[in-house]
Amino acid sequence: MKKVHIKSAIPIYIAAAVWLVVGLVLPKFLMKLPGLLVTAALSVGAYFGGSVLFPGREVEQQITTGDAAVDREIEVARQRLENLRKANEAIPDPKITRELDRMYAAGQQIFNELSRDPRKVALVRRFMSYYLPTSEKLMEQYQVLMNAPSKGENITSAMKTIESSMALAANAFEKCADNLYKDDEMDIDAEIKVMQTMLSGDNLIKTDMNSIRDAVGRPAPEAQAAPAAPVEEEKTTKEGIRLTLGGH
Repeated sequence: MKKVHIKSAIPIYIAAAVWLVVGLVLPKFLMKLPGLLVTAALSVGAYFGGSVLFPGREVEQQITTGDAAVDREIEVARQRLENLRKANEAIPDPKITRELDRMYAAGQQIFNELSRDPRKVALVRRFMSYYLPTSEKLMEQYQVLMNAPSKGENITSAMKTIESSMALAANAFEKCADNLYKDDEMDIDAEIKVMQTMLSGDNLIKTDMNSIRDAVGRPAPEAQAAPAAPVEEEKTTKEGIRLTLGGH
């Protein structure tokens, strides 16, 4: 999910405190240029030092579609994705970890794109209403089975079934993420075609036929002349025997 960094105001207060302390303790020090420069340097150093100690915090960027119900649905979906991340930390199985990593990355991509263009939410409704909550439920069930003190045949079989389904879920997540760019691909293709038409109309690019000629260094296949048929040449020897050259 997309996050925004908010800087802390504490470094500013620390930098201002330097001026305040110097002004209270050494008021005459600030009345001369060297004193002002030294105090300014101390203030800048205090600011950067405070920035290291108090770097601020990361907050999630809210996605606003204009529909409160849809906004709430998005926030619930983001929480489900976060639950998958936590499940990934709790489950040691490397195969599940690999698929959950794929799912989390695809989910992050989806929400980042929704942050850029909330109107695309209609393209991922199936992701939010089915694939994501179903995957979350499967991981909850898997953790219950995994933590069972005794693992009989039924538990083992159920765990294997969930494990085998995770690749399908990861594929679904990635497909949903890719669907968000379907319209973008069409727009890009249309823009390129318009640009090519304009460039061709302004004689700034060659036609396809000329490109073919340039590529092969000779006329295009359809413009090449067909090879000439072998010419038969007849000669007559002194003995009156007729020879045909070029024939079979």
